[in-house]
Amino acid sequence: MTAFQLTQTMDVGSANPIVARLVPGLFDIIQMARIPNERKELIKSECHNIMKSLVSAEKAAKPLMDEIRAAEQRLCTEGVKTQNQGRVIETPGIMSLDNAKSFLMFSKQALQQLAAAMGVILEKDFKGPHFHKIRDQAKLKFGLDHIVFRLLEEDQVWIKEIIDLRNEDEHPKTGKAFVRGYNISPLPQGKFLVDPPKFFNDAPVLNRLEIFSHNLLTFSEEMIAHSLEFFFPGVVCVYDIPEDQRNPEMPFRYRLGLKPGVPQPGSTT
Repeated sequence: MTAFQLTQTMDVGSANPIVARLVPGLFDIIQMARIPNERKELIKSECHNIMKSLVSAEKAAKPLMDEIRAAEQRLCTEGVKTQNQGRVIETPGIMSLDNAKSFLMFSKQALQQLAAAMGVILEKDFKGPHFHKIRDQAKLKFGLDHIVFRLLEEDQVWIKEIIDLRNEDEHPKTGKAFVRGYNISPLPQGKFLVDPPKFFNDAPVLNRLEIFSHNLLTFSEEMIAHSLEFFFPGVVCVYDIPEDQRNPEMPFRYRLGLKPGVPQPGSTT
C-alpha cells in the first residue's frame, strides 16, 4: 500500500480545506475501494493535481475578491464621489481584474483533472472535461438514483459556464471585452446606477468567483468519494462530518463508517 506523501512544495498546508479534503481526506476512501492498486495510485495522483490547481485558483481569486468587496464597502459607506460639480464620477478601479483569467485557467485545469480521475474510476477515457459524457457513463454504471448521477445532472450549468468563460478568454469570438471593472451611470435627482465588475456574458465577477470556488472543491470530492463508495464492501459507507466538528488543523469533510443497522464492533445484540 502506498501512502500519500506530503512534501512542502506550496506555501499552504493541511489546514487549508482544499489540501485537507482532496489529498489526505480522500486517502481512506480510495484505499477502501475494491479496485486494483494501479487505479488507486492514478486516482491519488489526479487528486493531488486537482488540489494544486484549486490552490492556484484560490490564490488568483482571493486578491480580486477582496478588492471588489473593499470597493463595495467604500461605495456603501461613502457613496459615489464626484468632481467638478458632478461632471466627473470617481469610479473605483480594480487593479487585479486580470486575476479572473488566471482563476478560470486553473479552474478548467482542475475540471480536466477531475475528468481524468473519473475516467480511471469508470474505466473510460473522457479526453477532457466533458461532464455530459461522464454523466451518461455514470448513469450506466451507477444507475439513475445514485448520488453521482444526480450531481452530474444538477451541476452541468456552472461547469459549462466555467468552460465557456475560459474558452472565450483563449479564443475570443464575441468581440466584447472579456472582463470589465465598475461602471457608474448618473440618474436623475443626484442618484447613480452602480454596475459591478462583470464578465463578457454579464455575469458578476465576484459572484461567479465565490460560486465557482465553492463548487469546484465540493463537486470534486463528492464525485470521487461517492463514485468510489460504489466499490466499497457492502457494510461500509461514507459519512459527512459536520462543519463545526471538523479539525481546523486538517478539516476533512468525509469519514468512513458502517452503514446504519450494521452492528458496531464489540456491540451485543
